[in-house]
Order: sequence, then structure tokens, then C-alpha cells
Amino acid sequence: MFNTILATAAKAAPAAQNAGQQTQTNPMGMLILMTGAFILMFWMMSRSNKKQQQKREQLLDSIVKGTEVMLASGIYGKVSAVQDKILTVEIADRVFVKVNRAGIHDVILPQTENAAPAEEKKEEKSDK
Repeated sequence: MFNTILATAAKAAPAAQNAGQQTQTNPMGMLILMTGAFILMFWMMSRSNKKQQQKREQLLDSIVKGTEVMLASGIYGKVSAVQDKILTVEIADRVFVKVNRAGIHDVILPQTENAAPAEEKKEEKSDK
């Protein structure tokens, strides 16, 4: 009985090997596909980083005297003097701090009159 099982398995093994050879893919083609996908992903990431960097440079270049800013430490203030790479920021009444331009985290845009009523409507809805 055991011999018949081995004989059947021996006959089936070459058939399975032939079937496996028909479904194998070219490893070189797979390598080219993976390399192409990696290059595409790397290009997309670097392009996104470049756009973010340009946007940050425009933000820092737009800072002039009187601009309200938030420093990287989270402190809010108003720019009182602009030099080449150093800004003087007033963080309280007659309290001035000199910071590097790169230390600016965000520029605070002035609130428009249209934005205030929208906030009031949200507060009214939450009170109900």
C-alpha cells in the first residue's frame, strides 16, 4: 500500500514541476517594475517637499514690520523691526525678543469682519 502511494506521488511530482514552470514570472521584469515604482514614489515625495519649502520661503519673505507671528516656541507677537535674518518681535508691552527668521513658525493673518459673525453663529448654535 505504501509503495503505491509513493509511486503515485512520484508520477505527480514531474507534472507539478512542469505546471510550476509555466506560471513563473521573469525575475528581471519584476525587478524593473519594483525599481520603477520606487523611483516614482521618491520623485513624488521630493516634489511635495519642494513645494512645501517654497511655500515656507514665501511666508518668511512676506514678513514686514507690524506682522503678527507665532514663534516656534508657541509665543505670539508682533514684528517691530526686520533686519536681514534677525527679526525683533514684541511679545508683550515693551518686551522685545530678537529671533532668527527661521524661528518663525507661522504668520497670523488678520481677522476679517466676515469671519467674526460666522464664529458668533457657531457659538449661538452651541448654546441651544
